[in-house]
Amino acid sequence: MDHDNDAAGPADRSRLKAFGLRIKLLRTARGWSQEQLAEAAGMHRTFIGQVERGQRGMNIIALWPLAKAFGTSIGDLFVDDKGRPIP
Repeated sequence: MDHDNDAAGPADRSRLKAFGLRIKLLRTARGWSQEQLAEAAGMHRTFIGQVERGQRGMNIIALWPLAKAFGTSIGDLFVDDKGRPIP
């Protein structure tokens, strides 16, 4: 099984897209480019772009540096701007 693209169906693809949108909104709210976020999180820019487009998921270990780059908790990566869980 390809763990970078475990989307088993439409619901999983929808979740990846919702997560990617959340990351993009957090990034753009800070005025950061994908390159700036990637550098802050120790990731590659193309990976950040794929995550934002819902093309790739992230393993749990990668969530820590991403949350740290945003100065937030991992849980905050999974809520919308009103604090509601993203689907």
